[in-house]
Amino acid sequence: MREIMGHAPGRVYLAVLVLSVIGMMAFIVRGGLETAAGEEPFLLFGWMTMSLTIGALFVIVWLIAYLIYFFFFWPYR
Repeated sequence: MREIMGHAPGRVYLAVLVLSVIGMMAFIVRGGLETAAGEEPFLLFGWMTMSLTIGALFVIVWLIAYLIYFFFFWPYR
């Protein structure tokens, strides 16, 4: 952890990860996964529920952040 906090790109990478976790928690707490009584659940592409969609988006954000950090800013080349 000391190494990643030692340079600015590492701090930006960690900030992106922390913000994505906070954003996901805020979305869940605000009721983003809830369906009102009598309504159909949200389906993306006809089969992805909101929970799966948000989970996939969360993983994609982490993957993109990791790939950018690893390929462009990795301090141990």
